[in-house]
Amino acid sequence: MADTNDGVRVGYAGKAYIGAVGATVPTDLTSAWDADEWFDLGKVSEDGLTEATDQARAEFKAWGYDAPVRTQLTSKTTTFQLTFIQTSNPHVVSLYHSVALDDMTTTGTGDAAYTSFSTGQNTEPDIRALGLDIVDGDFHTRIVIPRCEVTERGNKVYKGDTLVSYQMTFTALTASDGTSVHYKIGGLVVPVVTP
Repeated sequence: MADTNDGVRVGYAGKAYIGAVGATVPTDLTSAWDADEWFDLGKVSEDGLTEATDQARAEFKAWGYDAPVRTQLTSKTTTFQLTFIQTSNPHVVSLYHSVALDDMTTTGTGDAAYTSFSTGQNTEPDIRALGLDIVDGDFHTRIVIPRCEVTERGNKVYKGDTLVSYQMTFTALTASDGTSVHYKIGGLVVPVVTP
């Protein structure tokens, strides 16, 4: 008898990495991300990762019929939402405020160090690559979004009983090869179908 719990997974832990469009992607599930091309975005809140897909379809009906005779996909948007909780990560701050690292200045050293930058009118898109690892024991899932942009930002709250955090929603954009999201799912085996 088959194990009825086989294939039941949880997103127990994970990591997010940001890179430039075209950054080299690991070829398997567990190889390390190249630290020269990908930057660890640090700890994520216990809410983990939320992936959502929104689809719009057109319906075509025949004269005199209630049900459509055909539907056509007209748009599909995939988003990934994470809340980052390490306020000392310059890449997170850069993404949240839409400020390039080159436009941020660090003054001083050690505990006396601080970083300053300004925000304002910025209409240039900030398109990056996003890498995501989801881990459940020995099972890994790796998701790569070759082109994406932060399209929503949650409120940043400064309160004594709340972590300062950076909630961001990344929207997958079409890459040069026509794809938008690449998945590698450990433990998933596609059966061989014989004609």
